[in-house]
Amino acid sequence: MKKLLFLFAVTLAMGFIACSTDDNPVNNDDPKKDDPQFYVYLCFGQSNMEGNATPEAQDKTVDPRFQMMACVDFTSPKRKMGEWYDATPPLVRQGTGLGMADYFGRTMVANLPENVKVGVIDVALGGTKIEGFISEEVAGYIKNEADWLKNYFKAYNNDPYKRMVDMAKIAQQTGVIKGILLHQGESNNGQQDWPKKVKLIYDRLMEDLNLNPEDVPLFVGETVSQAAGGSCYHHNAVIAKVPSVIPNSYVISSAGCPQRGDGLHFTAAGYRTMGKRYAQAALKVLGIEANIEEDTPTPPTEFELDKKFTSLAEIGNTPVVIYDENTKKALYGSDNQNLGYDDLSVALQKGNSVITFRLEEEGSNYLLRGITPDGSEYSIWGSPGYLNSQAADQWCCFILGLNNQNGQDIVDGAVWDIQYVAGKGFSLKNVGTGLYLQDASPAKFDEPAYFSFYSLK
Repeated sequence: MKKLLFLFAVTLAMGFIACSTDDNPVNNDDPKKDDPQFYVYLCFGQSNMEGNATPEAQDKTVDPRFQMMACVDFTSPKRKMGEWYDATPPLVRQGTGLGMADYFGRTMVANLPENVKVGVIDVALGGTKIEGFISEEVAGYIKNEADWLKNYFKAYNNDPYKRMVDMAKIAQQTGVIKGILLHQGESNNGQQDWPKKVKLIYDRLMEDLNLNPEDVPLFVGETVSQAAGGSCYHHNAVIAKVPSVIPNSYVISSAGCPQRGDGLHFTAAGYRTMGKRYAQAALKVLGIEANIEEDTPTPPTEFELDKKFTSLAEIGNTPVVIYDENTKKALYGSDNQNLGYDDLSVALQKGNSVITFRLEEEGSNYLLRGITPDGSEYSIWGSPGYLNSQAADQWCCFILGLNNQNGQDIVDGAVWDIQYVAGKGFSLKNVGTGLYLQDASPAKFDEPAYFSFYSLK
């Protein structure tokens, strides 16, 4: 009997010690086990998902219906790995800041019924490539990386993917995984095989967690846009291809979101807006149309699309917007010479150098002459400005006037074979490269993207 009393006292004391933390965990009986009203979202990526902005006063309180699971042990605030807590930043680990998941969760609970809770499991490492989430590649990947990055991986026992799965399995004891948020790509900027690697990770999560892909959408956020001075904006064209690889996936636009000046990371206001956009997409999947008030509202489009053309013959001399209906992005002149590819709200601004293109016959092919927002012909360095492709092994397209019809570094890089396919649109094959244009990168693709040609009101 004395021994039993002693053990009871020790157990009781241990319980008091375990509860004497700075940040109290949510009781694992609340939400109830297997509670279908507890929506859990997995989040992973690099520094923008990790959180790079300093939380401000408005960010330091949160509705307790929004929870985060500690994926590492915290000392300040005190949090234990595998436990749920009120989702005040930092959500990833101590020393990180405000990120994508913060205002995702806040916006979700604000638009869901009061009996629904939302939890996030956020595993992110600043500076990591997508290979950092492929278990069999981690050791080789980080072997020659800097010590600071190695230390990030140590926090996850050198296998962030496994940690995410382990935490998700704990979460499945109390809730239902409803989706996945990804923000990564700066360290894989422009790499064309990135969507396939994302699919590999997504497919493994489906298998390891016994999830149905039809029930678990993937939401992928763009990097800082070109218009905002993003250093890795080329990767947004790669991100745009994810839905063609993972059917139940959605791209979250970064248009209009400010960055902190390094070309890589968003400001606190930018994170709030991105988080709200992730939530708006997730809510739409759930059948809820939410009107989101953004901290950094996207500037209104200063021009509107008018007539959609279905043949080259009917276009004549009318300047056209070159618009991809699938990605909802248009080609435009972003500054004095660079080609941009972004949302209409960005592409059709008066501050851009070129917003439309006029077709000029060149034998059986065409030149695409840049037209400024005021309707005049665009010129650069005293020569007409045409849409030009670099060589296929280079990195971008320009609007240049080099030798009138030559592209940047290649002959006939400004000459385009344009074909219309009913029900799809116009394809742009570059005569200089012999390959197709899909975005603001060079015409280097074996398969075409199909663009719609519109006039402006």
